[in-house]
Amino acid sequence: MSLVSWAAPLALSYLGLNIWKKKVGDARVVVRPELVHQLQIYYDPDGRHALLTCRLPMKNVGKQQALVIDARAHLQPVGDRYNDLAPVCRLVNHQCPRADGYWEGYIVAVGQETMLEVRLQVSSDGIAQKVAEMGAVRIDLHYSYYCRTPMHYHKVELILPVDSFEVVGQRQPQPENPPSKAKPPIDPEATVVPLRTHLIRPGESVLETVQRYAGPVGKPGDIVILAETVVAIMQNRMTYCEEIKPRWLACQLCVLFGMHSSLSSPYSLEMAIREVGVARILLATAAGVLGKITRRDGDFYRLAGRGVAAIDDCTGTLPPFDKYVVMGPANGDRLVAEVKEKTGFECAIVDANDLGKVDIFHISDVSRSAEVVEALKPNPQGNAAEMTPLVLIRKR
Repeated sequence: MSLVSWAAPLALSYLGLNIWKKKVGDARVVVRPELVHQLQIYYDPDGRHALLTCRLPMKNVGKQQALVIDARAHLQPVGDRYNDLAPVCRLVNHQCPRADGYWEGYIVAVGQETMLEVRLQVSSDGIAQKVAEMGAVRIDLHYSYYCRTPMHYHKVELILPVDSFEVVGQRQPQPENPPSKAKPPIDPEATVVPLRTHLIRPGESVLETVQRYAGPVGKPGDIVILAETVVAIMQNRMTYCEEIKPRWLACQLCVLFGMHSSLSSPYSLEMAIREVGVARILLATAAGVLGKITRRDGDFYRLAGRGVAAIDDCTGTLPPFDKYVVMGPANGDRLVAEVKEKTGFECAIVDANDLGKVDIFHISDVSRSAEVVEALKPNPQGNAAEMTPLVLIRKR
């Protein structure tokens, strides 16, 4: 077929894609400094420390959910005026507070408003007088987010006259991590045993991890279940989102995926293209579009492959990996066979969710697949705050 004969359908496809992009839209996160409120200042009784706080909203006014990857506050320098005040400036997300000051990658839904708190601590002898001499505090808020298009970077300036702060008698409490659900004690004799681990990092050995946590309680023939994301992290199959440069094709095609799909992100779709190639992604996309027209789901992933289906976009796992695109595990069949050979445990690499969906990527004994699916439907596995990325299923 000649190039001319291809031109018309390509042009129509491109036009249709751009019409769809405008309909789908993008995220748009705004922070409006004019809405700053609850300005308070607290002086420690020792006369050496002061804490200035204020709040303002961050809102997604776009058509798509936003992944706010980072946000931080910086006190603007004013010559050497602050040199002896040892200022510490922090930004707190009240919907996702952390005691350690880390900004956790955070999804802001369409229309959602998130309350931010700026906390400025200064210290010096005669602190009340020093604060009064500051006149006005200027703070820069930086935040970055993305959805259908690559990262958006924004900076807004807060100008806060010191005399606009209300002096309060009680210090604003330090942010605390939200209380986690109570973790029941592990019953080593249960049919399904979630195994708590340390924070598993890149470069750690899958085999040694299984031996360390399953070895003391497992018996030959038991099945050790590994969360696919944690296996990929140990294999260092992840890339920091800002180190990914999405190509034009990834930025165009990502709008064809639903808002809650990992591939709705140009970063994840770029990694999918790198994983299986442009031709396969284009073929899978065409099949997926035709499938939607004929009301048949899943054609894209059937052609793109399970490695693409396993990709997790940012916020898909626990910090500090919440700002990485995490791929699926590599050499999974060989890995589960090695675990079985070295430990005596059957082994499977699985992705399970709270909706009861269980996807087995690799398993050493295929005949026990149904058993694994049934045991994991309640999703006892957890590679986030639960810290139970390994699960032991007893041999029946």
